[in-house]
Amino acid sequence: MNGLHSDMRRLRKKAAALGWSAARTNGGHLRWTHKTGGIVFSPSTPSDVRSMRNTLARIKRETPKGDHTYATQ
Repeated sequence: MNGLHSDMRRLRKKAAALGWSAARTNGGHLRWTHKTGGIVFSPSTPSDVRSMRNTLARIKRETPKGDHTYATQ
């Protein structure tokens, strides 16, 4: 996905390790979809680092138990 801030690219990589993929919505946000059907929405241009941390936290909460293959920092 072109045009993403470098921090968002890192978030996308971490989310991908948990089985999530991102796509832009018509409104310019990101729609994160898990391979099991979970959905999380986030801004594509976060205002600060907390936004990315909050998105990753939501993604982790929505990831089914036993599917946390990514080691947290």
